[in-house]
Amino acid sequence: MNSCSIDDLSFQKVCFSYDDKLNTKEILNNFSYKIKKGKFTSIIGPSGSGKTSLLKLISGIVKCKKGEIRFENEIIKKKSIDVSLVQQSASLMPWLNVYQNIELGDINKKNKKFNKIDKVIKDVGLQEYTKFFPYQLSGGLLQRVAIARALLFNPKLLLLDEPFAALDNLSREIISTELTSIIKKEAVTVIMVTHSIEEAALLSDEVLVTGLAPINVIKSFIPPKSKNSESWQKLGLRKSLEDKCFHKYLKSIRDTSYQALQKET
Repeated sequence: MNSCSIDDLSFQKVCFSYDDKLNTKEILNNFSYKIKKGKFTSIIGPSGSGKTSLLKLISGIVKCKKGEIRFENEIIKKKSIDVSLVQQSASLMPWLNVYQNIELGDINKKNKKFNKIDKVIKDVGLQEYTKFFPYQLSGGLLQRVAIARALLFNPKLLLLDEPFAALDNLSREIISTELTSIIKKEAVTVIMVTHSIEEAALLSDEVLVTGLAPINVIKSFIPPKSKNSESWQKLGLRKSLEDKCFHKYLKSIRDTSYQALQKET
């Protein structure tokens, strides 16, 4: 990767595995790589290869057995408010309304004073739903709440684990594009795990294709410049697919993903 900085997210000979009495599953074996700070990076790989475990290692929820993970030149040793993880399930408190669930992200109650909560709610389009409870919300709205709560932490690093997977295709396309635009305005480093090659190609500054466990980066993709006056993300998936340049970029990611899977199975 070009132009690496000591502030990038770096993996240095990281080893991690799940062990029990019957089985051992190796997730990382001397894994070394750097992901650019301030960029939106997507990771695509086979199911069960350990991508979610990778996010948990970055977040500090679990610890690597060997090696180290650094961000902004500091070793990630434990869970930190500087790192937010948004999972496929929104994990909201059912007895709290939208406003109260988002407010949970303000652990020191300092953002309420500066109206940051109201700003985040407005940014993600939840003004009309502040008094609604989780059972009254669609899947897309639930994910808006989860992302709003994560942004309230003012994270330096935002981790997204299949955040739009539970949505139907149309909702997924609209909501993922809207929320990614908001996230990018926050100038936060984002790493998203997804099985959608189209989603990764459309939203990301870089796409990493991985193989089966133990994880290795087979190839990285940087989107070429669009010939259109607007970015692919602003155009949306359907219009972007009419762009030959985007179609070629998408095909190269898909072909590499399929080849990697066929080679390793």
